[in-house]
Amino acid sequence: MTRQLSPDQLFVKLVDQYLDRVYRFLCNFVRDPEAARDLSHETFLHLRRQVDSGKEISEAYVFTTARNTALSHWLQNKREYAKREALSQEQNSASDTASSSAENNELRRALQTALEQLPEQQRSVFLLSEVEGLKYEQIARILDISPGTVASRKFNATRTMRIQLKRMGHEL
Repeated sequence: MTRQLSPDQLFVKLVDQYLDRVYRFLCNFVRDPEAARDLSHETFLHLRRQVDSGKEISEAYVFTTARNTALSHWLQNKREYAKREALSQEQNSASDTASSSAENNELRRALQTALEQLPEQQRSVFLLSEVEGLKYEQIARILDISPGTVASRKFNATRTMRIQLKRMGHEL
């Protein structure tokens, strides 16, 4: 006979299993560690309410909740992000002194710029695949699309990023 876990135990298990991955996903999505921490907190508050109501939580549901939380936040604060990004780029360029460090920072900024220029649908697929290491089937469940659409969006995202990087003088 197996003992059923209480909602508190289920939630602790959920946090242990997904907190780091959700935070990493959100960091890459919003490019702001503090905002990612806050969004992780909001995501898990929502998940806690779902656990308390008896809903079974899947990996797809966790990442869908995180993505939706980030999108809501982004829509509310997109002007503020543009100001922060401009300030961050100014600070980064002022602090780059060594040429190799400057080259690495330049490539990192170019990659970030190319990623930002992707449509949100392609960016989500790319981040879930390349950063989180999820399989196409998992991404399809999270985004509620077919695995073929996942493959197509990732292919297009990769192609677009290569073109953008080439235009910026970087070959991969």
